[in-house]
Amino acid sequence: MGFWFYMLFLSILLPVTMLLIGMRFRKKCPRNINMVLGYRTRRSMKNKHTWEFAHAYCGRIWMWGGGIILPISLTSMLCVLGRDIDTVGYVGAALFVLPILTMIGSVFATEKALKRNFDSVGRPIRKKKELL
Repeated sequence: MGFWFYMLFLSILLPVTMLLIGMRFRKKCPRNINMVLGYRTRRSMKNKHTWEFAHAYCGRIWMWGGGIILPISLTSMLCVLGRDIDTVGYVGAALFVLPILTMIGSVFATEKALKRNFDSVGRPIRKKKELL
């Protein structure tokens, strides 16, 4: 039973962290562009606009991802309550993969959104309005 609690804690740790960091970055990104804290890529660190956009966009993905993965993790771990250690371990390990894939995917999605909304030097791209 102790191993089940340990795996439950580990399986909800990343989704809860994603949810909290996502909410924080959506509302308020790190004040200064830095190399220590925040969403740090070459494209996101061009200027203040790209920095704030990247944090808001990635924060939204992390918030939704954490909010979706958390109940999945809790439900899955409740389904293996009382099972043998191997089953609990395999389910816990599988649940660890979901948030990792979401975090990796968020980088690709955020970089794509940055490329779509900002030019190579970080200036916002103005969309032309189509005439009817």
